[in-house]
Amino acid sequence: MVKFIVDSTFGLTEDYVNEHGIKVVSLTLSIGTKEYEEGFPDTWKAFYNDLAKSKTGAKSSQPSPEKFQNAIQSFFDEDENSEVMIFTIADRLSGTIGSANIAVSQYDGKRVAAINSGEAGPSALVYIRELVKANENGATFDELLALSDNLQQRIAMQFIPESLTELARGGRVNKLLSRVGNIIKIKPVFEFAKNDLVIYAKTIGFNRAADAAVARLPQSIDGILLYYIGEDMRIPVLKDRVLRKYGLTDIEIVPMCPVGGVHVGIGTVGVVTLASE
Repeated sequence: MVKFIVDSTFGLTEDYVNEHGIKVVSLTLSIGTKEYEEGFPDTWKAFYNDLAKSKTGAKSSQPSPEKFQNAIQSFFDEDENSEVMIFTIADRLSGTIGSANIAVSQYDGKRVAAINSGEAGPSALVYIRELVKANENGATFDELLALSDNLQQRIAMQFIPESLTELARGGRVNKLLSRVGNIIKIKPVFEFAKNDLVIYAKTIGFNRAADAAVARLPQSIDGILLYYIGEDMRIPVLKDRVLRKYGLTDIEIVPMCPVGGVHVGIGTVGVVTLASE
């Protein structure tokens, strides 16, 4: 079986990584002079509490190549014939893949690959779960590479920010739209898919934004979840619309990783889908 390494933005729980033998390399966050390891989801609440009180926002930093190298080496220490795959947050959003590639370059002659997932937070969670299932069902290294490509074409993440402040701070929307939008309650609806971020709707009010997000979802899906950043007050409205669209009775709800929260903002909610082939 191929060994997996992911970065902390994938949002895997500690129980899950222990059950499936996955290693997690953490990104770093900072608010002022205080630093945080992103870590596992059960530690995220403390960071979000501090972020909510901050007037200057927060920053995130990619892991060093040494962190990835240590994770790779731990697998080879257990079995020198290991095959190892590293999956990272989309390079559209972070330079983490660069650190992973530097680490991989130290293992010439070994079956090791660093893979840009093209995903972020909850969409990366859907992606890695599919790869774990395939791996445990006997997929080969090359079959897993092919599945990674396939999943990147089928996974999409919609989200509705509570405000545009953090997106403007990071240069993902212009500052004029941010100022005006925050005043008159413009709710852009974003999609992150195939390693690209687009605004496909601009509505007035959250309910219309939720309608636009759900209308964008594929008709036939193999997987779906809802997510929130920091607080989930707006989840019920979006959940109701998603349940009605697909005839579901319940749906998984997960938190977004702090790295995503830093750049998108507390109060954001969204939905991830894995379209059927």
